[in-house]
Amino acid sequence: MSSIEIKKIGITKLDTDAIVNAANEGLWEGGGVCGAIFRDAGSAELTKACNVIGGCKTGNAVITPGFNLPAKYVIHAVGPRWTDGEHNEPKLLYSAYKQSLLLAKEKGLHSIGFPLISAGIFGYPLDGAWRKAIQACNDFICNNSDYDITIIFAVLDERILEAGEKTLKAIVGDEKVENTVIQWCKKYEVLFHAIHEDDELKEFFERYNVYQPPQGHHGLYQILHVCMKEAYDSNVVITDYGKVVEGGKFSDRDLANPSKEWLTNLTEKQILAVIAWHFRRDHFCEGSWICESVADGHMALLVDTLLERCEKQD
Repeated sequence: MSSIEIKKIGITKLDTDAIVNAANEGLWEGGGVCGAIFRDAGSAELTKACNVIGGCKTGNAVITPGFNLPAKYVIHAVGPRWTDGEHNEPKLLYSAYKQSLLLAKEKGLHSIGFPLISAGIFGYPLDGAWRKAIQACNDFICNNSDYDITIIFAVLDERILEAGEKTLKAIVGDEKVENTVIQWCKKYEVLFHAIHEDDELKEFFERYNVYQPPQGHHGLYQILHVCMKEAYDSNVVITDYGKVVEGGKFSDRDLANPSKEWLTNLTEKQILAVIAWHFRRDHFCEGSWICESVADGHMALLVDTLLERCEKQD
């Protein structure tokens, strides 16, 4: 059975099938985790293997032997340097983890050790780095249910360890709706109602086409763009929504046009799955605006129902 865990251990001490090097695009020996991996693997041997490959683009990963390490392989993943979060840093970081895991599966590896990629000298904020790391790994597990893999994050700093365990519990745990989800709902419920209840705004957003640039209302588009990003970062868009929808045997009609009566019979997790469905349904790609769902009032109803359910639980 696949799992994600965090250990206070040096990554070169892990005896997993592979460990991941937080690499640079040139695959050169660096400092920090990268330097430790090169030294313990054998700097000359690992440098030679990396030189044969020649480099790796940000967001991608390549693989070499582990040489003198307990791990059989080293996967070199290049995470992004943090600028301001508006230069595809989250997507590139997510991709670095995803490509590493795909390489591991391709090689038939069933255990892998990660550092917290990009959180060192590349400057990625700690909480955001953990969230993308856990999201990517949890998504991989959910999307590859036929493949067992043990994922271990190796860290040495107690503060980083505690932040990781908190994020792991929030994303993978299934106790109750987390605070970040509630905060997102409270932040945007007024906006969702305002767009749906204003005839001019409703009509405007109903006509929105994701393949054409917006004409007018640029401020609202920007707010919805931030709303979309925060929905993914706050785990509003749960990764296993497909399984929840399938398990509940929800009809496409109920999903596309949820009613108050139907939602009343759902659990908090099921309501979240319906919200995620509206974000991820086929005719919208991740990162696009959810104008139709907002204009039709579905998002307002879903957020209201989830908040009411959470208040009753408290």
